[in-house]
Amino acid sequence: MSATSGRAWPVAELDPVRRVRVLAAGITGAGFSERVLDAPYDQVWSWLSDLERSIPSFDPEVDAIRVTRRDGDRIRLLATARLFPVPYPFDVRLTDGFCMMRAAGGLFLVVMGARPEGDGRTRYAQIEAAPRFAGRLARRRLQRSVEADGAGIERELRKLRGT
Repeated sequence: MSATSGRAWPVAELDPVRRVRVLAAGITGAGFSERVLDAPYDQVWSWLSDLERSIPSFDPEVDAIRVTRRDGDRIRLLATARLFPVPYPFDVRLTDGFCMMRAAGGLFLVVMGARPEGDGRTRYAQIEAAPRFAGRLARRRLQRSVEADGAGIERELRKLRGT
């Protein structure tokens, strides 16, 4: 509450999926995908937030992820791509339902968000983006990539459930 006006500032809170939507709308050329996963949120987010295990299993472009430092919700990791086998550092912020991974030098951005749907399923959203100068040119490729990642996540969750 302001001491001079007696009024409180409004607070705008967004759930993780809405945060991803807002970022996607504000980043030129970002690939965006949103879907409902047929698995409970706790299972989905527990698995997704195990970055070293989950990402290489669902992302066909990633060969390996190795966490090199963890400080609360801040993580430093090295990602190795299948086509370019040189580890590349990412700074990560990982909180409940939200993960933002930014490559060193701002060369690549991945954002994932999830929330419970209320019916035992999970709403999931993801963006991938390149720097503005490459964003528009790479948009189609980024769009295909996030859609493939979503399909890979669905496939891996079915394996986890044994279906």
